[in-house]
Amino acid sequence: MVIKTSIKRFVPEEVQSKVKSLLWKGFSDEPEKAKPYEFWIDIVSGCNLRCTACPVGMPEYTNSIGQQLTEMDLDLFDQICIKAKADTGGNCRLGLYNWTEPTLHSKLDQLLACAERHGLPCGISSNLNHNYDWSLLKSQKLSNFTITVSGFTQKVYAINHRGGRIEPVLANLVKISQVLGDWDCYSNIDVRYLVHRENQHEVSLFKHFCDKLGLKFSPYHAYYMPIDKMFDGVNQVPEGLEYLYYTPMLVREVIGDYRSQNCFMRESQACLDVNGNFSVCCVESPSSPKIGNYLTTDFGDMRVSRYASRLCQQCTSSGVNIFATYAMQEPVELQQAIQAKLPVDLNSLMN
Repeated sequence: MVIKTSIKRFVPEEVQSKVKSLLWKGFSDEPEKAKPYEFWIDIVSGCNLRCTACPVGMPEYTNSIGQQLTEMDLDLFDQICIKAKADTGGNCRLGLYNWTEPTLHSKLDQLLACAERHGLPCGISSNLNHNYDWSLLKSQKLSNFTITVSGFTQKVYAINHRGGRIEPVLANLVKISQVLGDWDCYSNIDVRYLVHRENQHEVSLFKHFCDKLGLKFSPYHAYYMPIDKMFDGVNQVPEGLEYLYYTPMLVREVIGDYRSQNCFMRESQACLDVNGNFSVCCVESPSSPKIGNYLTTDFGDMRVSRYASRLCQQCTSSGVNIFATYAMQEPVELQQAIQAKLPVDLNSLMN
């Protein structure tokens, strides 16, 4: 805090950015212009599932078990949109999710309409276990609609999507195709299948189902969160998560002593909770202490506080940032080495 205050008081504004970049490698006062700055916003305070690999399903990390669900106020969301647009010069997009299920918000369609009025691209994600009225989306625009699944049968699906039922997921996919099939944003719907050791044999079944409905289908390597558990997992896979093959330990074995400051989650994203408070990282648990409130914090100060956090330093020094970002910003040779170590080739599962 003393260093930051000194910079603001005694260093001319035109050289403040250079000083900060020396103190925190990779820092820039300006968000990247080539790609939009992303705001991941939890518009409700909890989720309807308790997934095995998610902190919402872990009693030691969740903030919603036994708690009454609360919704983000429309006025608060409107203010966030106004500030986000001003902070980024309009070069930003919103995702109304991080740890929560956005279709639980009673006025989701109004939030989407608000973002549209401000000219901000907006997306949602859903586990499809809630019977939402999909016709409400017909008049809205979505830059992305991500649907996460991890099995085609109940026994397999429940391994990762704990507390969920595959029956309403499949039924909702059919409803979505019927109600939104001619929607302008239908091609922006992406069914993401989280692949692990126990569900690979059902990937082609789900892909075939989605093909029949005209829905995009994408397999991803499943991994666990939050970041605290990732740190613990550098040396061994935590108990109960052995069904996952893409782990910090596997990536650490590949990268050895190699380290990188690359992290698009830090460079071009911010995560806000239902009250508009921001945290260091989007893979930090929902119960973790928040740094401040987005509406009352200068955009540059928010970014500096995240870059300078002990959490970021621990993450990059341990190589966990490479794991959490699927090594997307690392040299191709390193990406290939990690891929070669994995027991599953996602492309081979699509046949």
